[in-house]
Amino acid sequence: MSFSTDIFKQSKINYDWKTLYVGLKLGLINYSDITKCAVEFLASHPDSNNHNIIQLAWGENDFDNEELLMNIINESNFNDLSPDSDIWNFEKRKWRFGILSNLKNSYQGDSEEMLNKIAEVYVDMDYPEDMEDFINYLTPKDGYNPSLYSHEENVTRLVRLFNQFLANEKEYLENSIT
Repeated sequence: MSFSTDIFKQSKINYDWKTLYVGLKLGLINYSDITKCAVEFLASHPDSNNHNIIQLAWGENDFDNEELLMNIINESNFNDLSPDSDIWNFEKRKWRFGILSNLKNSYQGDSEEMLNKIAEVYVDMDYPEDMEDFINYLTPKDGYNPSLYSHEENVTRLVRLFNQFLANEKEYLENSIT
């Protein structure tokens, strides 16, 4: 699956070079989107002479975009961007939130398909525990018995739990500092 930074703009979540790097490593963004971000950065910072950003903006295949991104991040004194670091996990949560918010907007009229797509994100993001409450194929852990309710009531419950999760996640992302 590939996304663009538009998911952050739509969900009003800040993103930066670290976010792009994590998205690239997770296979969530492609090089053309990174080039687009570099061009946008240079347009809004015309005095910038960072050769790494300039090379990214060129979009040439001759450059190692991953290395250029890492150089930009290192220049910002972020030296620990390994997959087990707190910064990595925070950036990954931004991607997850953006993707899930995009799904919510894209499938407003089809809750069941939205829940199926959410379950795919759950798998793609390595089964995060905090998503388990609204994954349609998992057995509820809170004592809720789906067999006592109609299919529509169960879908409504999962969508409500998903919406609560998104609200909590947005608040977390807005109030955390990395």
